[in-house]
Parts: sequence; structure tokens; C-alpha cells
Amino acid sequence: MKKVPHNLQPGDRIAYAAKFLKNTGQFTGGAGQRRGTFVSYQDEHARVRWDDFEVNATRYAEQYGDDYVDDARKHGQLVHAANIAKVGSARFALNDL
Repeated sequence: MKKVPHNLQPGDRIAYAAKFLKNTGQFTGGAGQRRGTFVSYQDEHARVRWDDFEVNATRYAEQYGDDYVDDARKHGQLVHAANIAKVGSARFALNDL
């Protein structure tokens, strides 16, 4: 497994890192409020069970297919590990890390 910038444990509450939100220009919208539970690492990616997954599952199925939704329900969605942070951590709160 490649080194990732933080060490999450299964069950940790996570969100998008402040630096990721800033670098992608997400100053408004729901991404800053999105929360989930860390499941596992998969190479430089992380599997996350986002709290809002079921609300969006129909849209995901239309866009990516039923196989994607089934996999995400079973294992969590994939997100690059550098883009998430444990809620309450410095990476979660600071824009200059």
C-alpha cells in the first residue's frame, strides 16, 4: 500500500479535508458538510460509507449503474485518501496543511 498523509482507523468519522475543498473551489454547496465513516484503505484510495449515500443511490445507479451501487453499499465508495480527514483533526480544519 502506498503511503497516505494520515492514518485513519475503521469507524473513524471523516469529511473532506479543508485543503481539498479550497483547492477545488468548493466554498459553497454541500461538500463541506458531507460526513461519512471510514471503512478501509485500498492502495492510495479509501473506502467510505457516506451518510448521504442512500439519498443519492438512485442518481448513482442512473449515472454509474447498479453494479456500482451494489459495490458501494457492500464496501463503501472510493475516494482518494489525501482528500479526506478525520473530523476534528488539523487536516479537517486548516487550509494551509
